[in-house]
Amino acid sequence: MALYVNSLNCKNFNEKDFNIKEADQIGFLMVGLGMGEVRKDNLEEMVFRFTFLQKVAYYRADEFKTANDARQIFSKYIGLKINNNQITRHKFMVNCARALERDVLYAMREEANA
Repeated sequence: MALYVNSLNCKNFNEKDFNIKEADQIGFLMVGLGMGEVRKDNLEEMVFRFTFLQKVAYYRADEFKTANDARQIFSKYIGLKINNNQITRHKFMVNCARALERDVLYAMREEANA
């Protein structure tokens, strides 16, 4: 299934400085965060999930140095939607734990084969 990023409902969509490329990047990031829409009421959850990924999975993005940076950027795209279902925080944490487990097992196999 193709990812559809709908930025038409963003609060600043009609402004000249609206960055459609950045909106698409946020849309792709939302897939990894398990979020389907940027809203005021789930903004803090998005910031939590992104900050968690930075701490646990060593994911780095130049634009997001701190949680406040992430909050600022995400808040510019309130109304952004993707065609992906939102998952619970528990499911997100389980997915992260499985990914970490996979990484550790892979590293152990590589070390054993070396």
